[in-house]
Amino acid sequence: MNRFIIFITFLVANQLSAQNDTTKIQLNQVEVIKSFEANLEDAQKVSIKSVLPVQKPFSPAYKYDITIVPIELKYPDPQIKPLAMNPDSPFKVNKGYIIAGYGILNNPDVMAGYHTAKKDTYDAGVHLDFSALDNSNKNPYQKYSNLLADVYGSYMIKENTKLYGGVKFANNNRYFYHTDLNVDDNFSEEASKRSLNTLDVKAGITNAERTKYNINYDLNLALKSFNMDNTDARESTIALAGHGEKHVGEATVFMLDGRIEQTAMNADSSINLFTTKLVPSIKTEFGNFIVNVGLNYIYDGNKQSALFPEVLLSYGIVGPNLQIFVGTTQDYFTNNLRNTAAINPWLSTNIASVTNAIRLEYFGGVKGQFSFLNYQIKGGYKQISNQVFLLNNRSDLRYFDMITDDLNVVFLSGNLDFAITDNITLGGWLTQNVFDLNILENAWHLPNLEANAYTKISFLENKLKIKGELFFNDKVDFINNEGEITKSNVLFDLNASVEYKFTEKFGAFVRGINLLDNKYERWYGYPSVGINGMVGISVVF
Repeated sequence: MNRFIIFITFLVANQLSAQNDTTKIQLNQVEVIKSFEANLEDAQKVSIKSVLPVQKPFSPAYKYDITIVPIELKYPDPQIKPLAMNPDSPFKVNKGYIIAGYGILNNPDVMAGYHTAKKDTYDAGVHLDFSALDNSNKNPYQKYSNLLADVYGSYMIKENTKLYGGVKFANNNRYFYHTDLNVDDNFSEEASKRSLNTLDVKAGITNAERTKYNINYDLNLALKSFNMDNTDARESTIALAGHGEKHVGEATVFMLDGRIEQTAMNADSSINLFTTKLVPSIKTEFGNFIVNVGLNYIYDGNKQSALFPEVLLSYGIVGPNLQIFVGTTQDYFTNNLRNTAAINPWLSTNIASVTNAIRLEYFGGVKGQFSFLNYQIKGGYKQISNQVFLLNNRSDLRYFDMITDDLNVVFLSGNLDFAITDNITLGGWLTQNVFDLNILENAWHLPNLEANAYTKISFLENKLKIKGELFFNDKVDFINNEGEITKSNVLFDLNASVEYKFTEKFGAFVRGINLLDNKYERWYGYPSVGINGMVGISVVF
């Protein structure tokens, strides 16, 4: 649900003194209208999920660069009106949604949620999500189920000071269905099941709008727990993060970002990691030239320290239509069980320590925006220390062991969104990587080339929508059960959907998933399920 609240303040004192009174209404009979509220009843908050099954290995990461273009706003002249209506009471909006479907591979998919809010006081909501799939008739134990419950909200404790927080729980069941091992002859279904459970609690404080000193701030504390029920591996994380910014004039902002995080496994002090990140920076602009510079400092308990310049320089050659940019940045990825299991749920828990993969990046490119076209081309070089790779455990190929190596990457990426008409949009992105490793022979299970193309078409005043997407991944290297280095097949994953809204509150959809019946294996022994389809309905209330 989206709420749009428009506040318009009229300064009319000087107008009253200059205005001729033709109505003969006494001043105690009039009221200056200070504000009004608009509530778009048809707005809704809907979480959009990928139509790909969970086993699909493809999980791209998107990054968007937003260019702020100042525009001149013209405000209406102030008015005075007779005191004909009582002021509006604080409005309250309640919105709920249910999106439910069922697929031909015994896969139900249900999302439901409800949200309530009161102006300048509170907002709260709940989101539930359940999905499952069962293809064990073709491949023994090839199935999964996901359950997610999320409760969130915020409360204004006083003017411009807001408390927020939430609790999120997830239970994801996976099965070791390795297709080259005849797993049903050697393992029972119960012995092949793994449940990944997460529990996150987060609370924070922030300002709703810029303070009188032109400051924005956000401080939050998060507690995270993760475990796998078929092992004794338990992992906990505590993180304190903050962001602050001071605006000076119209074009300059001083910013400070910080994060302190500790990850511990099985309450074992010898297997934990303490990480600190601090990034002071300043952003300003001179005409078409935007400068964002700072220092990025990362330190962890393995005594790995990195101080790196954080730079983004952008110049508008033709305003927003053509901009060039260059920069440097640094970030880290913690190689713990939770983060790695999100990439590969079949990993083993045989780790003696937790490390950070620290990435240093140098980049440059061009980007632009027209009324019908958005584009970006970016290239550069990355240095990554302790990059995680996953290889099948030689004693039990169903599991994957984590190994690390230093990695250098030369990359080129681009994305394009093109609106042919108001009803037809085309777009896509492509990323090419060239890997150079320090010790390992191959960049195991990492594709060199990834791409995506899509189209969106709407008819009948947006009541009928048609979407199509094609994903492409290059072959990946792995070691098979004979101990030979080989490559997977190429990913061609075509998905399509048709949605129709009978009313503003009720609709139906049909989805075709992996229509080319591709059996891509990002992880050796675990191919995707192939062709699938789903029908469903959506209800908003």
